[in-house]
Amino acid sequence: MIYPQEIEVWYILPSIRKELSKELLKYNLNQKEIALKLGLTEAAVSQYINEKRANEFILDKKISNAIKESARKIIDNGNIMKEIQNISKLFWETRGICKIHMQHDKSITKSCALCFE
Repeated sequence: MIYPQEIEVWYILPSIRKELSKELLKYNLNQKEIALKLGLTEAAVSQYINEKRANEFILDKKISNAIKESARKIIDNGNIMKEIQNISKLFWETRGICKIHMQHDKSITKSCALCFE
């Protein structure tokens, strides 16, 4: 059994960090600047940008758009924790977390709605 919170930490958070890193790169920030903004190491940012980490799934359009908007806010000195939290909430609202949970937890044999019962 895998808890939904583990899915968030192992899969969702890295995916958010990866996509934010790639979006911030479009604003002409270098890897060091991105790492400082996101509270990551330069090596982690490099792995995200070079597709060596967090390649588990493709984000839907709603979440991709939210990430683009969050990157813009971060450039304007927005609160990074708030932005990541808002994106994470979208995974719950769209039940994207359920799709990922079902892929990685073989104990779930029917549709995943554990978090919403």
